[in-house]
Amino acid sequence: MKRLMLAALAALGLCGHAAAQDRFDLQAMSRAELTAFTRAMPKGGDIHIHLSGAPYPETYLQWAAEDGLCVDLVQLALTDTCTPGGDLVLASALTPDQRAAMMDSLSTRRPGFAGRTGHDQFFTAFDRFGWTREYRRADMLADLMQTLAMQNTFYLEVMWMPQSGASRRAGTAVGWNEDFAAMDAALAPSLPDLLAAAIAETDAMEARARELLRCPPEDRPADIIGGHGLAGCSVTVRYLVQANRLVPPEQTYGQLALGAALIAADPRWVGLQLVAPEDHPNALANYDTHMAMFDWFTRRGVPASLHAGELTLAYATPLEMDDHVSGAVRAGARRIGHGIAIPHEVDAQGLVARMAEELIAVEVNLTSNDVILEVEGDDHPVIWLRQAGVPVVYTTDDPGISRIDLSHEYARAVTDTGATYADLVTSARNAIAFSFLPGENLWLDPGRYRSPHAACAADLGDGALSDRCEDFLQDSARAREQFRYERLLAEFEADWRGRD
Repeated sequence: MKRLMLAALAALGLCGHAAAQDRFDLQAMSRAELTAFTRAMPKGGDIHIHLSGAPYPETYLQWAAEDGLCVDLVQLALTDTCTPGGDLVLASALTPDQRAAMMDSLSTRRPGFAGRTGHDQFFTAFDRFGWTREYRRADMLADLMQTLAMQNTFYLEVMWMPQSGASRRAGTAVGWNEDFAAMDAALAPSLPDLLAAAIAETDAMEARARELLRCPPEDRPADIIGGHGLAGCSVTVRYLVQANRLVPPEQTYGQLALGAALIAADPRWVGLQLVAPEDHPNALANYDTHMAMFDWFTRRGVPASLHAGELTLAYATPLEMDDHVSGAVRAGARRIGHGIAIPHEVDAQGLVARMAEELIAVEVNLTSNDVILEVEGDDHPVIWLRQAGVPVVYTTDDPGISRIDLSHEYARAVTDTGATYADLVTSARNAIAFSFLPGENLWLDPGRYRSPHAACAADLGDGALSDRCEDFLQDSARAREQFRYERLLAEFEADWRGRD
């Protein structure tokens, strides 16, 4: 097994380059050069991304055409009701103008499209591609894996919910009870079947994704140079359970209970999340209840990242904004998604200091925050968070809807918030160090990265691994991904510097 891991590293071309000691002046680059630079730069991973929001509209339209779906030309949405005529047309028969309108409808590429704000256009887009066939979830995963790999990035934590409807129905069947131990007892009889179905659903999705990518058997490393499988085969994929915050609390709890069981039973599932618009009346009304649920699960060791503070005064009152992030931190969230409302929190300075001290990371989605909340540049709290020592990770959120990729967000961090090359490298390292992968860190000081673990301190450059480092990496999935990143980073720095 150890030799297979080393072979996989070698297949990725991770040998032969010492880490560069100098740094790059990104502010001196033209925008075109910065785009090329951030695309080539290894970025660690994307740990805040929704699976259904990842494909571009063109991809959704292609799948719809292949699957015989129609387009409702009034709603500009995909539909399973497909008797062509009047306002319905086969997705395979769209005119160029109709296709362009659908691309606008399924993304935020045109500000003010259909008279909607960016916020409303973004969140309603999910409904307009909602009739996409369920088996296409595997196609979404394959597309995402390949897209990341082509950006020299090989770790992914992606949000979706297997057995979503069934777990909600299980919650409805037992009813709401503020006694979570009683909820667990009531749900217990239904969980084994739900768990087995969720694992089977995950298996089927991964099998089709690997087939689409032409991956070799899982016990053989992908030879991405020789053409035996696409580069996406080398992406390590883990999943976050996304529970819905808009449904009745008993349904949210049913999803979380299944999620906790999945995380305990299947190492591919690594954490809990809570999704949907935080400013929705149901989400606001149930926020404290949701935090109590998460507190219940995190106290039992279930990892959680929480969408929190994705709010501005345009969508919430001051009283509704003053404690969402601090509430998520108290509930045991190890990462915060967005965190835009942090400056509006009661004792915001104390909250930021606590997050820096306890190394609670913030997943920063610059384009999403701009489009949905109109927060960008100097108004974005990421500048303060970086300066305060809070771990920051640049992520994409829903790249297909926003028509971006992870490289775009890294470049935007430079142009919009003054991020340096060191800031980008720290973000990339944070993506793995603050992932929910099991095992020890390769770095003794995650978030700062000054002290590598003694087992591999002498092995981060060129050459073969020592037996001690090899044993350490074998025992830690997290450290293996970090080691792979350090070798990729060294290769990138040597290659880019060598072309100057």
